[in-house]
Amino acid sequence: MENKQIAKQNKTLQLFKKLTAIPYLLVLLALLMPMANVSCDSDVVVAEPTLYNVASGMDLEQELKEPALGILKKMQTGNPSAMEKFRQTMPNFPKMEPVPFLYAILIGAVLAGIFALITPLGSIAVGMLTMVSMWFFLAQLGRLNAALGVPLLKVEPGIGIQAASFMILIGTAMNLASIIRPIVDEIKAKRAAKKKAS
Repeated sequence: MENKQIAKQNKTLQLFKKLTAIPYLLVLLALLMPMANVSCDSDVVVAEPTLYNVASGMDLEQELKEPALGILKKMQTGNPSAMEKFRQTMPNFPKMEPVPFLYAILIGAVLAGIFALITPLGSIAVGMLTMVSMWFFLAQLGRLNAALGVPLLKVEPGIGIQAASFMILIGTAMNLASIIRPIVDEIKAKRAAKKKAS
């Protein structure tokens, strides 16, 4: 009877570990949504790049919306010195270079999902590194915007990075539960054994 109960608990734990991989894999879908919102002082959103856009390289003339696109075109024709300043930060301005490092974030999310089946602690570590990397890159985008010297534009977190972070936190909570559950079961089993002995 006791062996059957242990086998049932092990099956439940294995199923739970498989389910723990799902939130990490959903990060790949979450990042299809905007990673950042670029807006003007008037809070009009002028660009919503996804992680995939930035990773593969972007053309600002295609990504930017009005009024920022109109300002950019005016600067290109009427302010060549500003264009030169932009090219110091972004050599192929208005095209942004691809950022292949961002693909490591996607790989991290997949690895965290795989590790959830093998080692919950490894999954937590990789998941947290993935989340920190996403937010670090968003901060870098803010710095790039500041270096361009366009005070009207501001970079804020998009729904994609928020959803991806939420999924990683859910996966972390599930991993912690799969670590804690066997410990709790072991304590309960020891208490039950003591009661029987007494």
